[in-house]
Amino acid sequence: MKILIAAFSLAAAVAAAAVVPAAGQGPTTGLTGIDKPGDVVQARQLLMDGIDEEMHDIDLAGSGQSFPLDGLKAHADHISTLMSAFPHLFPPQTQPSPDAPVPTTASPAVWKEFTDFYDRAAAAAKTALDASQAATLDQFKPLGTQLRAACDSCHAKYMVVEQPKP
Repeated sequence: MKILIAAFSLAAAVAAAAVVPAAGQGPTTGLTGIDKPGDVVQARQLLMDGIDEEMHDIDLAGSGQSFPLDGLKAHADHISTLMSAFPHLFPPQTQPSPDAPVPTTASPAVWKEFTDFYDRAAAAAKTALDASQAATLDQFKPLGTQLRAACDSCHAKYMVVEQPKP
């Protein structure tokens, strides 16, 4: 809950700062997609690393390993928060390009089909939220499996992974 409150507070502060630029600043100053696209790419990579870390125990629980329900629910709650923010880290200025300051594994399809990408992230966030509210492991496990499937299907469509070269 504290993370959610902090996220909303941060979003409100960013929105307020974006509405009224300081005297002498141009209308785009402070828009990180324009000013610092590499930082935005790095931020979304870090956020995804956090989601991956939170999924670790959920995945293991789905394969039969034993974990306390409260811990699994906390992981799912964190994922819900992170997934809610994730699609907002894809401004047009961060599309893959040869001269990008930070390489990205995001496929160009993210921007071509942004509504689908956004909806998938929202659905995954909802599944994670539902998992965070499960009353039993029997309720949690299928939601954890659904969450993994949501992640994998999104990665298959919107992530470019280079295969190792022989």
